[in-house]
Amino acid sequence: MPAATDVQTQNSGSKAGKAESGDSITFTFAGAVDPASVLAGWNGGATLLTVRNASTGAMLFPLGFVNLGGDYSHTADFRFSVMTASGNTVKIVFGTLSGLVKENPTGAAMVWSPPTNTITESGPLDKEF
Repeated sequence: MPAATDVQTQNSGSKAGKAESGDSITFTFAGAVDPASVLAGWNGGATLLTVRNASTGAMLFPLGFVNLGGDYSHTADFRFSVMTASGNTVKIVFGTLSGLVKENPTGAAMVWSPPTNTITESGPLDKEF
């Protein structure tokens, strides 16, 4: 797996600072990602997964661990989330929420710790999602 270079969230829901269905997280690498190295047998096309405790920092193995820098939830899962890979990115769009999420009104920098290295998101401090 190439070295990690950036991680970003995108708000597509109704409230910035609160993880919701349709929000996404994109992992960017220094080179092309072999989808099968992320998930055995995967070709990078849309595949369903469950993101567990997405807002508090959850192991996205083998993508690693993401610390969002805030308290967004302790009990949230996003079922039927969709993961895709293209070139040097892997993107996960959150599916159906199961559990409780909180709004985090403060900006913070995410820290992504995949197996290769640890990086802090680029750009100014912002609300995640």
